[in-house]
Amino acid sequence: MPEIEGYKVVPLRVTPDAEHCHSIYMKEHFIRLMDPNKPKGRTLFLLNVPPYVTEKSLQTFFEQVGPVVSVLFAQKAGRDEDQKWMQKVTEFSNSEAPFTFKVAYVVFKNTNSVSRALELKSIDLFSPTSKESYIVTGMQLWHTQYNDRILDVDKTQAYIDEYMTAYDERERAAAEAAKTSEADADGWVTVGKRGNNAGFEQTEGNIGKLEEKMEKSKKRKELTNFYTFQIRESKMKNIVELRKKFEEDKKKIEALKQTRRFRPF
Repeated sequence: MPEIEGYKVVPLRVTPDAEHCHSIYMKEHFIRLMDPNKPKGRTLFLLNVPPYVTEKSLQTFFEQVGPVVSVLFAQKAGRDEDQKWMQKVTEFSNSEAPFTFKVAYVVFKNTNSVSRALELKSIDLFSPTSKESYIVTGMQLWHTQYNDRILDVDKTQAYIDEYMTAYDERERAAAEAAKTSEADADGWVTVGKRGNNAGFEQTEGNIGKLEEKMEKSKKRKELTNFYTFQIRESKMKNIVELRKKFEEDKKKIEALKQTRRFRPF
């Protein structure tokens, strides 16, 4: 079995009569920084894995050398890269894992399984008895991908019912906490009409007082001499008041002149 830079090169066969096979490069996984998801001595690292290869197909194949704990995919090698592979995939959404070439981490239960896996002559993704392939390709793959995009009605309804049950329970707990002004799990206190911290009672009288108070507050906070028309009107009012005061002062002066008497001595 050939080797390239420490990797064992093995053919990937999806059918027993395959002649021209895809090559997979594999070796024992080892990095300086320990990763609990990929423990040292029990993880096999695979390079150049085709898009159509699934976790289940690899797990089924490698079970012949020892119990498999998990199969992880990543777009490239690196710590925590496997977590990015499925980060955009959520339940009841059309988001899917990237359909591209990838790397794979096969985590075994026992340490001797890695060495046994490296002795394999090929990776055969088909049943040794029925010769049926573990993966689907071509039109069958497209048909499967299309069907996977269609939501299961019963599963979706069960998810909705479970969510609404939990929501109703949270609302009931919040209403009970409001009666005694007890804090909820997040530390918030719901203010209600009962208990020591009585809330705002929405009667017509209270609403009217509140609106009147808000109107007065709004008038106090109105900007004066801010807009151009306000400045212009303010100047005009000032001129009118000055003219009015000037006329009043003239009348007072005339009145003083009329009442003043001539006193030579």
